[in-house]
Amino acid sequence: MSAFPFELSAQLVFTVLEDHVLIVAEQNFVIVNFKDHAALERVMYNVLPPSSGKSGGLGESLEKAKELNQLLLKAGLVVDVRVNNKTYVELGTGNMPKITANAVFGKVGSWFKRS
Repeated sequence: MSAFPFELSAQLVFTVLEDHVLIVAEQNFVIVNFKDHAALERVMYNVLPPSSGKSGGLGESLEKAKELNQLLLKAGLVVDVRVNNKTYVELGTGNMPKITANAVFGKVGSWFKRS
């Protein structure tokens, strides 16, 4: 018997505009993998609703990540968001989302790729 109320088993690819996102799930663990940081940014821009008029910036993003983390924690799910197979953010494993150095360096690197 599982310690979780449900188990997942799935492999799928979904496409947002031209970006393909791989999702693999097993038991209570879900991996969401983006090809590169630019694909992550494009998908997030096109999938998430725009913020209300005011730009909350980083603080607003962190609050949303904390809320999502708490929901996943209560549901017993772990979501590992990866870019090019490197973990960027892990949600559902503790009181706060775990943001890796890969995420920080990926964001900084994306600033230099813009023309």
